Amino acid sequence: MNTPNELFSTAKGFSLQCDLTSKIILHFGEMQASFRIQDFLNFRRFINNIDIHSKIFDLSDDSDYEFVEAPQLNINHKLTLCELIQLRELVNGTHFAIELNSLLHQLLFNEAELV
Repeated sequence: MNTPNELFSTAKGFSLQCDLTSKIILHFGEMQASFRIQDFLNFRRFINNIDIHSKIFDLSDDSDYEFVEAPQLNINHKLTLCELIQLRELVNGTHFAIELNSLLHQLLFNEAELV
């Protein structure tokens, strides 16, 4: 049975995990992307490595937007700084939910072995 489980949501998007494929599905505005876990971690690293602080204080027009690209995942979007911050919140919240679920699974699995 292919039931997507919501991992995290914000006012601007949400993320799901598909039980059948174990893929992370990210919905953000018009962007919809499906990630294998390693691709998601790489995308998260890319998003978190964007220096938002320096872009805020850069007065050039080029720093008002950021191109978010992941050609292998068919992602190619021009985002404003606000959208980038919102996407970062969604990606990091999703990562936290994955880590929390993993930790809970480990604790429950280890607890079952002790009984």
